[in-house]
This record gives sequence, C-alpha cells and structure tokens, in this order.
Amino acid sequence: MLDLFEYPLVLLALLLLPLYALVLYGRRDRRSGPMMFSRGALLRAVSGGPRVLLKQGMPLLRLAALALLIIACARPSIPDAEQVEVEGIDIYLVLDLSGSMQAIDVTDEELRGWQQRRGEPPNRFQIAREVLADVIRSRHNDRIGMVVFAREAYLQFPLTLDYGTILRQLEQLELGDIDGSGTAIGNALGRGVAGLREQGESALMTTQQEDSRTKIIVLITDGDRRGGNLSPLEAADFAVEHGVKIFPILVGGEGRARVPVGKDLFSGRMTYRYQDYPVDPALLEKIAEKTGGTFYRAADKKGLETNLHAILNAMERAPVEDAASVSRQQYFGNFALGAVVLLLLEALLTFAVVRPFP
Repeated sequence: MLDLFEYPLVLLALLLLPLYALVLYGRRDRRSGPMMFSRGALLRAVSGGPRVLLKQGMPLLRLAALALLIIACARPSIPDAEQVEVEGIDIYLVLDLSGSMQAIDVTDEELRGWQQRRGEPPNRFQIAREVLADVIRSRHNDRIGMVVFAREAYLQFPLTLDYGTILRQLEQLELGDIDGSGTAIGNALGRGVAGLREQGESALMTTQQEDSRTKIIVLITDGDRRGGNLSPLEAADFAVEHGVKIFPILVGGEGRARVPVGKDLFSGRMTYRYQDYPVDPALLEKIAEKTGGTFYRAADKKGLETNLHAILNAMERAPVEDAASVSRQQYFGNFALGAVVLLLLEALLTFAVVRPFP
C-alpha cells in the first residue's frame, strides 16, 4: 500500500489529526457566549434543531480537508508500465560497499588543490556511484539489476528497464548502509547469477530465446575477499553453469590509500591517514578467465567509465519483453481539490447557514 505514495512518511501527519480535533472542539466550547435565561429546564428540553447539529459537525469538514491535504502531500500515484519487446542485454552491477571504498586516490598536490577550493576529493564509492549513474543514463534497452555487498550481499533491485527507479535508488545509496567490515565477493556474485537466472525463467521467453540472451555481471571492487560463505571461484562455477560472464573491475590503486579520520578543528578541512588494504588481482583475473569475461583495472574515474562502456558496448543483443517507459499516474491533484472544496463548503455553511453567535 505504501508503494502507492512517493513520500509515504508524510502520512504520519495523519496521527496528529485526533489531537487537532480535541483543540477544535475545546475551543468551540470556550467560545460559547453566556446568555441569561430564567427557565433553564425549559431551554434544555427544546431540541437544538438542524442548524445546531450542523454547527457541531462543522469541525469534521476541516479535519477531512486536512486529511486530504496530507494525503496529497504524500503524492499518491500508480505505476503505469508499458510492455514492449526490445533488444538488449541483461546486466547485474555488483558494487562493493566495504570500508575500503571510502579511500581516496589522489596525490598530495591534488589533495591540496581540492581543499583549497573548499572541497574534498570524492572517494572510490562516490566515483563508482557517479560513473554508474552516467553509464545507466547512456543505456536504452538493457535490463539492469544490482547487488551491493560488504560483509553480506544484498539485492538492491532486480533486472528492470525502469531507469528512473534505478537512478533514484543509486542516488540514495551511501557507504554505511550495510556493515562494511568485510568483502563477501563470492556471495555477491552468487546473488547476481541467481538474479539473472530467476529473471530469465520468469520472463515470457522460450528456452532458445533465454539461451540467446547475453547475461553479464560487472563486479566493481577495490579489495580482496574477506568473509562470506561462498568462495568467488565457486560463484564463478555457478556463473559458467548458467552462461553468465563476469567482468571484474579493480578500482583504486594498490598499496596504501588515504582514508578520512575527521575534520581539523581550526581549518575545518578533512584530515586523512594512510592505510593498507589487501587486493587480489590474480583472483579477479581467474574469475574473468573462468567465465569468459575480462579483468580490468581503473585507477580513476575516467578509467572506470572507459572500462564500463567498453564492456557493455561489446555485448551482443537479443530481444526480450519487459516493462519500459515506466511512468506514474499522479493523483495528488484530486485530493488537493477535494480539500479545497471541503474548506470552501465549511466557510459557506458557517457564514450563510450556521451564522454563529456571538
């Protein structure tokens, strides 16, 4: 149900309406004007009439209007997907979110240049996220899924042509979203292969069409395997079994790398220290060789972007039917209009029918 709203947390404001109702009715009682009448029992026996009953129900109109306005602010909408047949490839991006991805790969001179411009150089994760977003914007008919990993591996989103959703989720991704104390490369590759296999089996394709689909995994990492209950080479065997090619990209430089330790109290600039992070390019080369992929190195943003485009542009494409051009039918205007109508109705009834006294 919450998927029908773009900003579901706004709906929590509905919980404040009962408190506002108490305020409205309490204020109404306090504003009742005193009136002297010698026969109080006779006055109480007289019916209030429809005008009095209407006045008692007036706060409900305002509460209903506020409820509609809150719902409108939550942006109710319904996805509207168009089923199309396109030619493309199936890609799983497997992105490392381990602690080593916070490292920066710049020289002393480059670091001083960044900080003199009142900024800090982007870390490996920020570069990878930016490059992935640019690459995704350049694709048209490729289904893309994503797995993120560190100590554990998690499915970020399955194969889809809905690039808008992909870019939104990628933009919201941050280091620290998952435990970064490990590098479970094998588990992450296993999840990627499983996603490619399951999506292929659920798609409306014959076995021959499924076999003709190009299925690849692009692994972006900067470290050695640390943790996980599935070894990277076992995951590579799993990939071979299902016709998946793996293209590992080792980002950053080997050896010591700068990592942030906190801001200087006087200058306000980030301070860094050097730390050694183990890498195993030989392992990544074996994974690529076993699955028919290619191992790449990317020391900087330009290298990563060049490698990604080279991988994706070299792949053969095959037809697949999937949801594309996904948009959302917006309904917040209907709720906002309903709120305006209720507020106008309240004002009209107050001054034309109820006419409160005093």
